[in-house]
Order: sequence, then structure tokens, then C-alpha cells
Amino acid sequence: PPPPPPPAKPEEKAKPKKPIQRMAGGKVWVDESLSEWPENDFRVFVGNLSKDVSEAMLQHHFEQYASLAKCKVVRDHKEVSKGFGFCSFLDPMDCAKAIREKDQSWLSSRPIKVRRSDWKDRNVQMGKKKGKNKKRSKFNSRR
Repeated sequence: PPPPPPPAKPEEKAKPKKPIQRMAGGKVWVDESLSEWPENDFRVFVGNLSKDVSEAMLQHHFEQYASLAKCKVVRDHKEVSKGFGFCSFLDPMDCAKAIREKDQSWLSSRPIKVRRSDWKDRNVQMGKKKGKNKKRSKFNSRR
């Protein structure tokens, strides 16, 4: 007879993600919405969206990529679209392919702009690390 299965481990509670501090325009704030996104994703900025584009429409536009994880249209306090959004991919090749294929494609009544998102560069911790690792070129060195 096969050996008995190991005893079941008590379910570990998922750790709540730490709030992420963001920095842009000389201001620092805590962004709670970043905890909704998958970790280690590859995110693209989608710009020039018309006001009538919903998250479902954005999701449908990018659904051909298997690793698409999440799409979000950014809205103001009155729930009106600000004209841009983000899409998250789990595979870097899908992300690169989406940038190449979907940039200047039509969604609703406008050609959209698809670029690599710089959201990680706006994190306070990443900004500090980025500044420390600057290499001096021969044109930039102090003598």
C-alpha cells in the first residue's frame, strides 16, 4: 500500500502588500492602488483613449495576448476617463509584442499610443536606487 499523505498544513494568510510610496512632480504620496496589480509584471501605458473607452473595451483590445493579467482606465474623481490607462502582462515577450502591434491601432474613435510604462521609476525606493547607480561617462566625469 502507498504511504499515507503528509498532514495538511494550516493555510497561511496572504500578507497584505505594503503601501508603495510614489514620487512625481516633486511630490511624494502613498499609492494604495498598486496593490491590485500582479507583482513582477510588465506594464504598458496606453494613451490617447477616448472618454467612452471602458476597462472591458481595453481588455478586449489586448485579449489576444495570453499573459494579459489586468487592464485599467484611469479616471478622475467624477469617474470620467483621463484619456489613458495601463495593461499588465506576465510575459515580457507578450508585452513587447503588444507595444509593437498595438501602437497607433484604433480603439473606439482614436489611434492609441502604447508605450512601456515608467511606473517603477516613480517609486520612491526605485528612484533612490536609480540615482545611486549612475555611472559617469568620460563626458560626464569631474576632473
